[in-house]
Amino acid sequence: MTIETRLFEEQDLNKINELLVLYEQLGYPTITEDLFNRLKRIYNHEDYYLLLLIKGDVIIGLSGMCKMMFYEKNGEYMRLLAFVINSNYREKGYGTILLKESEMLAIQLGCKIITLNSGKREERDNAHSFYKSNGFENKSSGFSKSLE
Repeated sequence: MTIETRLFEEQDLNKINELLVLYEQLGYPTITEDLFNRLKRIYNHEDYYLLLLIKGDVIIGLSGMCKMMFYEKNGEYMRLLAFVINSNYREKGYGTILLKESEMLAIQLGCKIITLNSGKREERDNAHSFYKSNGFENKSSGFSKSLE
């Protein structure tokens, strides 16, 4: 069965149920209409990229990224905003494939660094180990505040 990575295309919205599963497993449960509209907006934004990992004809992973500019120096970087492999396919190397392809896309787009934040919760320990084993360093703490 073939494995491919490619950028999200509008017709991938026809596989919204596969994407809903990934969002649920990522910890972002949502409803069909909301995800459909969100992905359409992301697809139409020039600085956002959604890389899909497809096995056969099933979407088994996604990497959502945004190309950003540095404030502190010249150049651009890629921020990894969402990254998930379907739980039925984990521990088989698919995450590494998707992460490497995400890095290649960032390089092709002229980015000098790829960054991400990951929650400081026990259930994220495996994800943290995965990122560290793929060359990421824990260099900062993230903060957030709701404005609603």
